[in-house]
Amino acid sequence: MGGYRQDNFDLDADEAVEKPPKGRWWKVLLGSAAYFIPLIWLWFHIDYPDSFGVHVAAHGKAGLLENWYYSYLLIERHHVLDVVAFVCMWAPIVGFIGWIILPKLKRANFSLYSDDSKGA
Repeated sequence: MGGYRQDNFDLDADEAVEKPPKGRWWKVLLGSAAYFIPLIWLWFHIDYPDSFGVHVAAHGKAGLLENWYYSYLLIERHHVLDVVAFVCMWAPIVGFIGWIILPKLKRANFSLYSDDSKGA
């Protein structure tokens, strides 16, 4: 009976191991650069937010959030680059919120008669 019994057997021997996708960090890095470089160029070109008399005193992430808070002032000037900067600032945020809410809206039943079969 020698060799019949296997003492060292692996439970996960034939199962596929899930590998992380290759190149994902490069895509995130390039996508971030493709978003932030034009946005920062727009900010410098339109002198935002200093052109409105808003002087952001905080540095780092807090200053960036103050810039987004005062972005409604861009629409008041009605210059093309100001509106483009406003849209560029808010498009990713609106897209992210839509990405979260859209699947829930697709599953929802907005029919007036959707509860007829349950209640009666």
